[in-house]
Amino acid sequence: MIQKVKQMLVALLMLASFTGGAVALSPNAYAAPGCKSNFLTFPAWYDGLTDSSCRLKSPSDLNGPEKSKLSRYIFRVVLNVLDMALQLVAYISVGYIMYGGFKWLTSASDSSKIAGARKTIQNALIGLVISILSVAIVNLIANNIT
Repeated sequence: MIQKVKQMLVALLMLASFTGGAVALSPNAYAAPGCKSNFLTFPAWYDGLTDSSCRLKSPSDLNGPEKSKLSRYIFRVVLNVLDMALQLVAYISVGYIMYGGFKWLTSASDSSKIAGARKTIQNALIGLVISILSVAIVNLIANNIT
């Protein structure tokens, strides 16, 4: 019983230290210079829609044909929100990887629990890869709009 309590305390301490380290080492965790306003790696909903003085542009300020300005403006906002949602999925999948590791640590050599923990980690890794690729695709599209 005492061994299980020790294992759980060590696992919780590792989880807390990894989470704190990830937040502290995130390149966008601190205030970015200029108009960029990020929390962790989440972009602002208006990312790419500000002028040089950090004021929000109106759809009529965009370049291109008059008919497509509003649709491109709305599309940019939708892509920013989609980017935030996909990054949230990536954070959740990292959390599931840590949860699977915690299940593995506390399995006490039970092969069925270890198999369940491996399956959790495997599914979380698949989700993480899909979400990272999705964020890359959304960023590629969003950066080529303007």
